[in-house]
Amino acid sequence: MPRGVKKGVNTKKFDSCVEKVKKKSGKKVNPYAVCNASMSGKTKKKKE
Repeated sequence: MPRGVKKGVNTKKFDSCVEKVKKKSGKKVNPYAVCNASMSGKTKKKKE
């Protein structure tokens, strides 16, 4: 299991997410934390 992946998360999707976050943000954020939060459903939903 790759670094920082929670159980039940698809590793291919997780790796893809990490790469996208790294390209988009550089070193500003932790891509593993961003992807874990987004893929596990722990993110806040924006109010419209």
